[in-house]
Amino acid sequence: MSEHAAALPLPSGAGPSTAEREALLEAARLGSLGELVRGLSHEINNPLFGMLGLVELVLGEIEPGTKAHERLLLVQQSGLEIKRVTHALLDFARSEPGAEEAVSLEEVASQAIELLRLTTAGGLELREHYPPEPLTVRGSRAHLGQVFLSLLVNARHATVTLERDGDWALASVTNSSDRARLWLEASQEIARVYGGDLVSLPSVGAGATHVLRLPILEAA
Repeated sequence: MSEHAAALPLPSGAGPSTAEREALLEAARLGSLGELVRGLSHEINNPLFGMLGLVELVLGEIEPGTKAHERLLLVQQSGLEIKRVTHALLDFARSEPGAEEAVSLEEVASQAIELLRLTTAGGLELREHYPPEPLTVRGSRAHLGQVFLSLLVNARHATVTLERDGDWALASVTNSSDRARLWLEASQEIARVYGGDLVSLPSVGAGATHVLRLPILEAA
C-alpha cells in the first residue's frame, strides 16, 4: 500500500465509489489539517512559553497570599491549560495520514477522547473501558484517530469499549448523537482498507452503537 495520503486502493477498471471518494477526500483533508495544526500550535506555543516563563519569574517576586499573587496564579493556570490543548492537537496531527504502521488502538482512542474533552464546551461525558493487554493493529494513526472522532462527534454521552475477539480487535462506540452517521461511509472505507469493517447496531433511545473490527497485529 502506498504511503501517500490519498493512495487508498480502488477497484480495478472502475471509478471510485461514493464511500471511496469520501475516504480519499478525508485523507486529503487530514493532510491539510495536520499541516495547519502544526503551524498554528507553533505560533501559539512560542509566545506562550515566554509568557509562562515571565509569570513564573514575577510570582517569585510577589508575596504569596496577596491579591496580585492570586491573580498571577490564575494567569499561569490558564496558560498551562492552553499548553495542554495545543499538545493534544499536536499529538493528534503528528502522524502523516497515509503512513501505515503498528498502532496501539487504546492509544489512538485515548488521544481522540482527550482532544474532545479539551475542545468541547461543557457537559461532555465520555467513558472508556480498555482490556489489560494492549491491542495492536496495522493502519494509519491519523486515519484511525479520525474514525474515533467521527463516531464521537457531537456526543454529550458516549462510551468507548475495546476488547479482543480471537484474532480481532473490537472497538465499540456508543454515541448519544445521530450526527456520527454523516461520516459513517468514510469511516467504513478506512476500516475496509486496513482489513476490517465497521457496523452500526441499534441503540436504546437516540444515537447508535458502532463497532470497529480490525485484525490484531501479533508481536513478532
